[in-house]
Amino acid sequence: MQGPHPTTPARPASSNAGRVRDFHHATGTVYPTTPTVPTPDVLALRLTLLQEEMTEVQDAARILADHPHARPRDVTPLAHELVDLLYVTYGALQALGVDADTAFAEIHRVNMLKTTGPRRADGKQLKPEGWQPADLARTFGLD
Repeated sequence: MQGPHPTTPARPASSNAGRVRDFHHATGTVYPTTPTVPTPDVLALRLTLLQEEMTEVQDAARILADHPHARPRDVTPLAHELVDLLYVTYGALQALGVDADTAFAEIHRVNMLKTTGPRRADGKQLKPEGWQPADLARTFGLD
């Protein structure tokens, strides 16, 4: 959604979500500040952007995996693409009117409750018995 070109925010962002919000503000992109169902066009755009970034992540990971003598510097293209994916993900959350910092904090809180669960052979931490997922509807007062 485009609006009039706004002025730069008065104070710099202190979180990554805030930095992406600053970018959208600087480019005149206006998103809702409360949870909102976006238009099908906005949803399609956000999905396209996420898919494009994920393809770039996969490409960079393949290149790194195929480089048998990779050095620490060689991880930087993959790191770049992963951050681009985060950036677009924050933008998608903003298009939904979701406060990404609040959502992340709640997901982190419940993920920390997984630490007592079993671990799969590949290292993935599994949910313990009785674990409950985050309730973002309640977090945002939407229940």
